[in-house]
Amino acid sequence: MSKKAHQEFHIVIFPSATSRPRRFSIKRRTVRVLLFTTVVAVILEAFFLVQYVTRSGEIWELETLRSEAVQHRQQATSLSSDPPKVPPSPLGLGGKEETRVVPHAAGGMGGEGQSLSEVVAQLQQKLTWLKEEAVLQERYLRELTGIVGERRAQWASTPSIWPVRGWVSSGFGRRVSPFTGEDMMHGGLDISAPMSTPVKAPAAGIVIASGPEKSLGNVIVVSHGYGFKTLYAHMSKLRVRTGQNVKRGDLIGEVGNTGLSTGPHLHYEIELNGAAVDPLKYIID
Repeated sequence: MSKKAHQEFHIVIFPSATSRPRRFSIKRRTVRVLLFTTVVAVILEAFFLVQYVTRSGEIWELETLRSEAVQHRQQATSLSSDPPKVPPSPLGLGGKEETRVVPHAAGGMGGEGQSLSEVVAQLQQKLTWLKEEAVLQERYLRELTGIVGERRAQWASTPSIWPVRGWVSSGFGRRVSPFTGEDMMHGGLDISAPMSTPVKAPAAGIVIASGPEKSLGNVIVVSHGYGFKTLYAHMSKLRVRTGQNVKRGDLIGEVGNTGLSTGPHLHYEIELNGAAVDPLKYIID
């Protein structure tokens, strides 16, 4: 047998019992290249599949966070005429996207006209592209995660629940003073409730004042950030001190009748960027 015969595989096909057999020869080098490219292709496809599943999970989680952020933004926007501040982002996301195409050499990968080094070069090119895509996706995720985190912090700092359960005995705006009989501006809500009814923080913040005041009695002032401050007056007991951090729903005091007051109630104010606003526009529960 010749040396050339050892370098080839011979295939014989019998189409039918009466037909002449057909013979084919395939070079051993070609078979080795095909086997190598097939194994590499299977490994590469498996790697792509793992990356796809991983990215799909991250994108699903990101979409969930984005949905929550949109809901929070809609709630906060409906409560105030001031648009929320959007944190600066160096990347604009959206628009039409098209699949990036990695050019193939003529004849396709693994063709008989390609050398083994050319096949390996193509695989390395695809791996480089995949790494670049992974870095880009990670950067997008970091940007969006930062925006979602900022939205959550802003929502947590927006007063949105009743500080005490009761009934509104005097609303925000002009009214006749129960003490002087004159037309006066009332900068908050008077919420009547039994003595010692718990008073809760309507949002996260830090206590910047806690103590007695001549006309307002026992007072607490909380700074929430994003331009928000809240004030609670006429309380019988103060349950927090100056400098203390509070979360939405934390106990801060109890309803009382201290200062200039005609009966047990909580005087509740919201200040936004230095101006008093109607608390009813922010209460959603």
